[in-house]
This record gives sequence, C-alpha cells and structure tokens, in this order.
Amino acid sequence: MIYLGLGVLGFVMLLLFDICSLFEKSIVKYFFGVSGFSIIIISTVLIVRINSDITFSFSFRIISLTIAILALLLLIYSVFIEVGKNTYQYKNKSRLITTGTYALSRHPGVLWFLFVYLFGAIYFQNYFVLYAGLTWTVINILYVSIQERYIFSKLFDNYGNYIQSTPMILPSYQSIEKCFTTLNWRKR
Repeated sequence: MIYLGLGVLGFVMLLLFDICSLFEKSIVKYFFGVSGFSIIIISTVLIVRINSDITFSFSFRIISLTIAILALLLLIYSVFIEVGKNTYQYKNKSRLITTGTYALSRHPGVLWFLFVYLFGAIYFQNYFVLYAGLTWTVINILYVSIQERYIFSKLFDNYGNYIQSTPMILPSYQSIEKCFTTLNWRKR
C-alpha cells in the first residue's frame, strides 16, 4: 500500500532531520522535520479514509476515541512542548531532557504514537489504521534505535548516564514514579 510506504518515508525524513541537527545544518533540518511530520499526517488521513469491515460498539468507540485523543495530546506534549526549543529552535544548543515524560522512558513518543493508532483504529473501525500504526511503530522503534546509537550519543555528553537510569520505551515502576515527581505542568 502506497500510503504505508509514504509513512515510512516520513520517518526517513525525520532521521534526516536528526542527522542535520548533528551536523548543525539548521535551515535544511527544518525542511526534513516539517516534511517528515507532514508526510506521516497526510498518510494517516489517507489511510483513515479507506473503508474497513469491522465494527465495535458505540461505547467502546467513544472510550477508544478518548484514549486516542489523550495519547495524541501526550505525543504533542512530549515531542513538541517538553523538547520544544531545545530541538526545534533555529541555531539551538541541544540539551538533554530527562524529566517529565522523558523520565518515564527515553522515547515516550513511541508509546503515545502506538496508542494513537491502536485506539484510533478502534474508533474509526478500520483495521488499515491498526496495520499502519503497528508497522510505523516498528519503524519508529528502529528510528529511535538509530537515534540512540548514532545520533544522541554524539549530540549529548551525558547520554550514557541517561541510558543507565531510564528505560528505552517501556516504563518501569521507578520510571513512572520519577515521571510524576519531575512533571511540572505550570513551568511549560
């Protein structure tokens, strides 16, 4: 399916954004960042429009919609607000964020992304959304693995300590506790 491939291309563009950040190519990185996010969003909209033959009860769909919206808000919060100017500001000096949702896991956006698609698929009653979400989550995990190995270890001096203290994707009891003690919603 072409829409699925477009989403994968979006993640490739995001990887190019990170590579440009590493080499301080400020203007070019924005092209790749905006393009990557845009391609993933457009692919999602196109996939949602495909008809699927599954049905769920109205109440289950409403609960799923609520969870999907919450996950989307958490994704936006983690990727754009918490990291914010440290990543996306022009001519920025990258700074490692280890508090809030980044105390929960080193890549909380991967979990939020999966929840958006999993519960979105239930709401839209569309197994194509589920398939795309699962496929793109695997690509996302590959993407963050490449970030960890080749980019973040060079971009952040103390990334090794962060790796030792915080789980990569799936939170632990200790990381959940650390997340809630370091979240400060009023500062944002």
